[in-house]
Amino acid sequence: MATLTCRQLVKTYKGGQRAVDGIDLTLEPGELMVVVGPSGCGKSTFLRMVAGLESISDGELRIGGTLANQLEPAQRGVAMVFQNYALYPHMSVFDNMAYALKLQKRPREEITRRVREAAALLGIEALLERRPRQLSGGQRQRVAMGRAIVREPRVFLFDEPLSNLDAALRVQMRLEIRRLQQRLGASMLYVTHDQVEAMTLADRLVVLRDGRIEQIGTPMSLFETPASCFVARFIGSPAMNLLPVTQADGRARLPGGLILDTEALETEIIETAPETKADTAASADAAEPPAAATLGVRPEHLRLDPQGEFAVTLEMIERLGVDALAYCRLPGLDAPLTARLPLATLEAAALREGSEIRLAVDGPLHLFDAEERRVARRARLSADTSAATSSIA
Repeated sequence: MATLTCRQLVKTYKGGQRAVDGIDLTLEPGELMVVVGPSGCGKSTFLRMVAGLESISDGELRIGGTLANQLEPAQRGVAMVFQNYALYPHMSVFDNMAYALKLQKRPREEITRRVREAAALLGIEALLERRPRQLSGGQRQRVAMGRAIVREPRVFLFDEPLSNLDAALRVQMRLEIRRLQQRLGASMLYVTHDQVEAMTLADRLVVLRDGRIEQIGTPMSLFETPASCFVARFIGSPAMNLLPVTQADGRARLPGGLILDTEALETEIIETAPETKADTAASADAAEPPAAATLGVRPEHLRLDPQGEFAVTLEMIERLGVDALAYCRLPGLDAPLTARLPLATLEAAALREGSEIRLAVDGPLHLFDAEERRVARRARLSADTSAATSSIA
């Protein structure tokens, strides 16, 4: 397996449109790196540049230490698994898997051995004489993977390979791809728009936005410390709650009347008393114009508590089995505040749509600046939420 290195990789189309804008990353030998992002962010274009199916406008691509910018696809030592499988309908499974080896004029015995070994690895030995039209979606995907395996590439490339499968089969194929990667010790670059797929597969995760890397790291590091509101929205299901706050004189006002002290070394959230409201309004008038900012809290880090910081109206409950998603209306907030709560807790409290409840923060908080970049991550609130001030260590 080989190292794949990208240095300031750029793809510019006619007219000046940049689909990929300065990507820097290194795929280590034996690593499964997942590139994730919304439609149109440039992730498939980037993968095709690595494969040699798109030209590189600027920057440097190295595979195994060799400069690959001008190499033909067949010379790069990569194998790509496409979204639509790209199987030849008139060929058997065996011939589809063997096709690249036949073009390389490999000996017949070697071709047979490689194809049968790959088929055994993927559990499709019984399908070798069938045509693609006789296969299910999952079987076709295994054949496409087998066609890549027989080439014994230095790097595997996956372009949204599971998007055409149903939900249950996607889960099964995710497990099979991960097992296959571990068994082969393969270097894999995997593109998807599905953040759940990305979180469960990746050794490291790359979030792409408008052709640029927004953040790169382990899945849990991106979940726990998103670098921006964009990453916070994209990583995690359901997404992080992002609450607009107005900053003035070192303090930030949240919807619902809470005040966040952004200057304190240990940030504090305090319940707003009448005199505090008046003092804050006066200081805000005297200070420079307020700047917008955002406070983030994950739905998993909210819980029911009669002394909780957020007084909200329960608008809708989505029952997921053991858990439920509670969509709540917070005064002054357009989007609902989402909490992931134990279903038994909701049912024990006999809560229904329209109930007035309070939610407490029981986990990290994230503060983002006016450019939506994260500026702070604070630990959970203290257990004593009934106090006027709750320290965040």
